[in-house]
Amino acid sequence: MDLNPYEIPNHLMEGSTASQGRQLAATLRIGRVLRGQVLEAFGGNSYLIQVGKHRFSLLADVALKVGQEFLFRVENGREEGERKLTILSDPGLTEFRLRDALRMVLQQEQPLGDLMISLGESIVNALGEGGRDHGIAGELLDVLEEHLLQPGADGLELADVLNRIGLGYEAGLLRAGSLSKDLVDLLELDRDLKAQLLAATDYVEDGPLAEAIHRALQGLEAEQVLQVARQVEGDPNHWTFPIRDGDRWVCANLFAQHKVVGPEDPIATPRWRVTLGVEFQSIGPVRVDFTLGAGGVTMRMLVADKGLVPGLQERAKGLQDAIADIVDIGIDKEFLPARVTVFCAPLEDIDVTQRHLDIGFLRHRKVLDLRG
Repeated sequence: MDLNPYEIPNHLMEGSTASQGRQLAATLRIGRVLRGQVLEAFGGNSYLIQVGKHRFSLLADVALKVGQEFLFRVENGREEGERKLTILSDPGLTEFRLRDALRMVLQQEQPLGDLMISLGESIVNALGEGGRDHGIAGELLDVLEEHLLQPGADGLELADVLNRIGLGYEAGLLRAGSLSKDLVDLLELDRDLKAQLLAATDYVEDGPLAEAIHRALQGLEAEQVLQVARQVEGDPNHWTFPIRDGDRWVCANLFAQHKVVGPEDPIATPRWRVTLGVEFQSIGPVRVDFTLGAGGVTMRMLVADKGLVPGLQERAKGLQDAIADIVDIGIDKEFLPARVTVFCAPLEDIDVTQRHLDIGFLRHRKVLDLRG
């Protein structure tokens, strides 16, 4: 879907009082994602828009209808002081439709990473039984191995796993169909987890393995809807995926949030916040918080076992130097200080699995009536 820019001319801002102007400017900060609603149409593509408790006029380059709601990102306009609102969703996409989708997917309790591990167990069982699905089970196990993060994997390998985990499958189909003249893009989609699971449903006969594939597909589509809900409220993106831990697979949780830092923000405001949580067989639960901003790079590791802290602190010194070298090379040759710390913390501070459904859209809106 094409993005439609709407611009707020300067003279509309001048009609406000100084106090109103400051409040509106604070609301329409560059980089924010907000929800707007059309209150009135004045003709000539001029509209009265409400965002939260604020109302303002704007000129749009397309026709809008009174009552329409849309999500938009605030960007700089062509002139100083001007704002451009870039639509992130079709104005016809209402909040009701997202609520309806959430009602359906909230019945899915397991994150995608756990469902992939459960699917792997079902595949191993099918291989052990040696029945009619033995051949396709072997192929499916190879497929899941391709989506398994291996020990020692670097950032590029992690990005590859996340890009192929299925959450962006339909968007990839759209890009490949409308923009690409090369079959390479379509062939790359064949490595997408959702494409591979959908293809497997054509060959697996009814039974436990088929049910496990169906649950994995349901979980994947649930994650796609939840990811949309996160983006509506500006919550961090969230992925769950399996990691090899010795002779078993464990589920990792990754949260990532990017902030466009404006001149009004403090210099230490992070541009990126990333949290990784996983429980390993050897060292127990681990949480790593990573932030990147103009003030430098910080990495904080939390573990539940106090005895692990001295050894991890010793290894953190070399890691700190390595991070500083990477940042020095990667961000316009600009040196940014790096700091790595290790702490022992209570389990409730380390466990990030409860954040799976900690989504602003669910907190602020009545999606399910849980009363008896």
